[in-house]
Amino acid sequence: MKIDFERSGGFMGRTVSLSLDLDELPADQAQALRLLIDNADFFNLPADSPDSPAPDAFSYTLTITDGERQHTIHADDIFAPESLRPLLDDLSVRARTR
Repeated sequence: MKIDFERSGGFMGRTVSLSLDLDELPADQAQALRLLIDNADFFNLPADSPDSPAPDAFSYTLTITDGERQHTIHADDIFAPESLRPLLDDLSVRARTR
């Protein structure tokens, strides 16, 4: 499973990005990410959320490829589904610390 993540916007307008291959991560980290993806029901989320009225909100683009399956979503802090927020938070921390 591969993850491509980008977070942009916010007060500072800084963009952070991250590409991960779960097969290259330690087993516990890969399992934790798979659980967040499953809990978000990621492959059934709509591709786009409504445009955010908040100019300082973060915007996210997230693509996950799992074998033949690939799904990309565009979301922001205002309209991201609650189930997706733990995954976005985890990936944001990973992207900032790289």
